[in-house]
Amino acid sequence: MVIKSSVAVAAAFVADGPADGVDLSLFGQFAGSWVLDCTEYDLDGSSTVRRGEWHFGYALGGRATTDVWILPGVEHGVSVRFPDPAAGAGVWRSTWVGPGRRRTHTFLASLIEEQIVLDGGDLRWTFSDIEADEFRWRNEAQQPDGTWRLQQTFRVWRLA
Repeated sequence: MVIKSSVAVAAAFVADGPADGVDLSLFGQFAGSWVLDCTEYDLDGSSTVRRGEWHFGYALGGRATTDVWILPGVEHGVSVRFPDPAAGAGVWRSTWVGPGRRRTHTFLASLIEEQIVLDGGDLRWTFSDIEADEFRWRNEAQQPDGTWRLQQTFRVWRLA
């Protein structure tokens, strides 16, 4: 029997849950499928709203979380996140890849006052207003003068 390579890769990548003794609850709380409304803010002050989806789960032998967000016709992005005690207590490493716009970003993430903040130096992503079935997310870029410009917001709710 021949197994399709995409099935084999998915089976090797995805895990059913955290490995024994690995606390993935910071991002694991989002495990499942979500719908989102993405608002993108242009420099001229205009904005565009698109409907998308976001899927969260566990990966790499249960030692990481992963997610894929999809804005049809725009982007399919994937993140891999894992706790890294060597980087500090409660600190996670996160890498995002978006081939549609040809971008990669790396972050250090941590819980700060009930928000999950991913710090990428000149890029900041924040999960906020986190409830069991909904949350908000925002993408901000640091400007040359040190201020932060809002680039995107997501309103996200869990699929039943």
